Amino acid sequence: MASRSPRVAVLTALLAVLAALAGACGSPSPAPPVGASGDPAGPASPSASRTAHPGAGPVVVGPAPEDLREVNWAKTPTPGDFCGIPELLRFDSGNEVRATSTTWGTVRVYRSERFEYGDTDGDQRDEAVVYVGCRDTVTMNAQITSGYVVYARVGDDLAVLGSITPRRKDGAYPTLLTSAEFTPGGITVHERWFRPNDAHCCPSGDATTVWLREGDRLTPGTTRVIS
Repeated sequence: MASRSPRVAVLTALLAVLAALAGACGSPSPAPPVGASGDPAGPASPSASRTAHPGAGPVVVGPAPEDLREVNWAKTPTPGDFCGIPELLRFDSGNEVRATSTTWGTVRVYRSERFEYGDTDGDQRDEAVVYVGCRDTVTMNAQITSGYVVYARVGDDLAVLGSITPRRKDGAYPTLLTSAEFTPGGITVHERWFRPNDAHCCPSGDATTVWLREGDRLTPGTTRVIS
């Protein structure tokens, strides 16, 4: 047995080195924080800002005017948590950026130029919602997932209340979000979902989910299948 000791020692040392290397390849470094003005503390980049944690409450992204229709949305960051992207994304030079998803690797994130407005909490001031989509970089076309990002005035700040994501899924393809409607106390989201035998072009399922506004948080209610 004594003749095997040197080999055991070498193997033990090798395993220790491999474990150290694995620990060095963990989560990405945090991005610079967003200041009161909404500008990053460091140089601008497509995915610069503080981390957004789903369900952790509002994330401040800048100051808020009295009317959110006056926000310069082109300079306002958007969370990428709906696609597994921990950082806020900036769309300064267009409506699409590349980012790194912790689930799918490099992805392309699209943000609509059209924002919708409505009052969810009855304070006579509108919130804003915008559609965002996440696509791969292999086919340059296939959509991975999508969401609606909800902005609100919280105190004097412009904050993200959360990201609304699809709730109904059955087939192999990702559920599509088709529209969002403001209602008292929440936002009703319409989904088109794929049944197992549906072709890629044509989801046959239709469902709605009411996302409730509870303070400064969004909570999904029961998803109702229409067809």
